[in-house]
Amino acid sequence: MKIGCCLAYYKNHNNYGTSLQGYALVKVLQSLGHDVRIIKYQKRDIWTRRMSDAPLKLISGGYQAYLRRIRKQLKNRGNSTYAQGIRVRTDVNNRFKDVHMEPLCDNYIGYAALQAASLRYDAVLVGSDQVWTPLGLYSNFYNLNFVVDSVRRISYASSFGVSSIPWWQRKATGRYLNRIHFLSVREIKGKEIVEELSDNKATVVCDPTLLRSRTEWEKELKEVAPIVEVPYIFCYILGNNAQMRSEITEFAKSKGLKIVALRHIDEYLRCDDGFGDIAPYDVNPLDFVQLIRNARYVFTDSFHATVFSIIFNRQFLTFYRYNSKSKNSRNSRIDSLFALLGISGRLYDGNINMIDEPIEYESVNEQLLALREKSKQFLIQALSPFVDE
Repeated sequence: MKIGCCLAYYKNHNNYGTSLQGYALVKVLQSLGHDVRIIKYQKRDIWTRRMSDAPLKLISGGYQAYLRRIRKQLKNRGNSTYAQGIRVRTDVNNRFKDVHMEPLCDNYIGYAALQAASLRYDAVLVGSDQVWTPLGLYSNFYNLNFVVDSVRRISYASSFGVSSIPWWQRKATGRYLNRIHFLSVREIKGKEIVEELSDNKATVVCDPTLLRSRTEWEKELKEVAPIVEVPYIFCYILGNNAQMRSEITEFAKSKGLKIVALRHIDEYLRCDDGFGDIAPYDVNPLDFVQLIRNARYVFTDSFHATVFSIIFNRQFLTFYRYNSKSKNSRNSRIDSLFALLGISGRLYDGNINMIDEPIEYESVNEQLLALREKSKQFLIQALSPFVDE
């Protein structure tokens, strides 16, 4: 079957989790015997659309934060050390995508071309990560509104990224959800949103990175040279929390371990300057996986760094990045992951030494295996020929 995939996939974008979930989904679909293509869409009248959408986007969740981040990035372009590091990181990540993802891409310019192109595929699948955020509703891309009625529509582990949908988007959200033939989400909260706003039912499945076993990931790492040879703590922290970094620094001193930190991932953060003993920028997605695999400890506020810590059975501690009381909080993905795998005691509660508490990985691995098999069965069923085909 020829599958067109709408993935959270971008060049010049350095979030490792975003890259790895798309890469993993492609690998899994190919392992099931399908011809996989990545659909890339560029708006023809991009500036006109941006201006007409601006009033709605301005009140949508996350847009104000997006503008603040852009302003901060522009302000710090003059920081030569930061700018040079980001260039290095962007180059190495783009090289990874040029090898592993770009050859699979079909590029379409303009919405009419995108709609017509949907007929070229047996099924169109929207991939994982936070593809259904309120901010993205207006593109009519990740919600598969561009796909003609005769083509099968599938979502795999899609995430709304928020705990609730703004009232003015609820009807439109329900409409696109009702058009999807096989619908799965990554979080329990996502299932609740689907079944509240639409007539559809949702299956909770694992993130694509969890669809691949530890053995499968380790095969990918055989040709990846270790970046760090000494024992270390790995830190992948995206949020602006200076206190967290200070506590980790003191913990590392007490253990006599070096800190390997990836700085300034989503934006320039002053508290990242000087944090960590080793701070490489020349790190591609598989290097990132290797850094987690070889770490003594992992501290993170990232969903995907948490995922890979679990895959490789690391001692880890996860921090919330968002205020849980905020409507735009994205903490539910961490809560859902831990609930699905029966994990407790890995969320920071004020005591950093709790990272040394043992994790019952035998039980966690059993639950992960069951969730992985359930998730693969969803994909197999969604991509099986219809009875009347």
